[in-house]
Amino acid sequence: MLGARTLRTPLVALTAVAAVLLAGCSAGAPEEATSAPTATSAAPSTQPVPAAVVSVDPPLGATDVDPVTPLSVRAGHGKLTAVTVTAADGTPLDGALDPAGSTWTAATDLAYGTTYSVSVTAADAAGTTSTTSGTVGTVTPRTLTMPTVFPNADTPVVGVGQPISITFDEDVTDRAAVERRLSVVTTPAVAGSWSWLSDRTVHYRPADFWPAYTHVAVDVDTYGVDVGEGIHGQASKHVEFDIGPKKVAVVDAEELQLRLYVDDALVRTMPTSLGKDSSPTPSGTYVVMQQSRQYTMDSSTYGVPTDAPGGYRTPVDYASRLSNSGIFVHAAPWSVGDQGSRNVSHGCLNVSTANAGWFYDNFGRGDVVQVAGAGGTLEETDGFGDWNVGWEEWVAGSALAPTVT
Repeated sequence: MLGARTLRTPLVALTAVAAVLLAGCSAGAPEEATSAPTATSAAPSTQPVPAAVVSVDPPLGATDVDPVTPLSVRAGHGKLTAVTVTAADGTPLDGALDPAGSTWTAATDLAYGTTYSVSVTAADAAGTTSTTSGTVGTVTPRTLTMPTVFPNADTPVVGVGQPISITFDEDVTDRAAVERRLSVVTTPAVAGSWSWLSDRTVHYRPADFWPAYTHVAVDVDTYGVDVGEGIHGQASKHVEFDIGPKKVAVVDAEELQLRLYVDDALVRTMPTSLGKDSSPTPSGTYVVMQQSRQYTMDSSTYGVPTDAPGGYRTPVDYASRLSNSGIFVHAAPWSVGDQGSRNVSHGCLNVSTANAGWFYDNFGRGDVVQVAGAGGTLEETDGFGDWNVGWEEWVAGSALAPTVT
């Protein structure tokens, strides 16, 4: 009995402890649950819709604007819904809106000395519209200058020696501004350079003759360009032409045989007579400038009256001009006995009528004639004497050539 009571006492004590522990756990749980925070939602806020903002370039109110400045209109925080640009006489300026409705761009250049009225309507993101209006005025030049380009549509195929020539009818004092607007693209690619021969004339050529069968595209984007002293470009020009086969004629003043090559193959040899001692033929590289089936040689064109000693006025056949100073390849039946043996001409290349006709029919504008061992060198500005200038000197004639110090 005594042993039974001793074993029971610890069991009662453990039961009491367990009850206390259980009571402690059950009491803590409700207190933790009731102390958890309750979530709340904030009230939504509203932001104002920004108004559409319109910008015009050139800006409204601008004057003396170059007419090639692209006129454009842009919308910020919205879309353009209407753009109207009209000249003072009511002529509308065409333009196009991009698919997003954010930019309108004029499709054509502006006109000189014109005030344009601009009206723009734009809508913000909420659809509210607003209108902006004003004017843009273009410059009024003191005078205009028109470029003339050669070769052109009348000369679709020229020889390997033909430089590109651009001539203006007014002096160009800002040569760099003009040259930046000149472009030559060739197929295949051929490197070249512009070089100014005067204030009105600029030429372009490669370092050597054009490769045969090259295609050439020339852009003269001088409309709107200030070429200096209040003179502006009157128009822009685009021309394309092809270089034909390589045709080069070569003569030495001692041998007096004009040898003609096509694509480097000798095709014909012609006895010739060059300028006599009193009127020597300049040495150098010539380019055929133009041709006339019949032509009258007149000494008064270079300062010698026809009735003066040494003067003349002589009709000839098959005249192919090589210089401004009056050097031709032409028929000279009166000197056939001298051709190939001595020089008796006034500077031209005299050949027989048959040979002159062959040259006339088979050589043409841009083809090359090279004279060696004769008089002084052909001047750069005498016809197309461009090839008588070394390449470094030629490049130095560009307004955009690097300055060497």
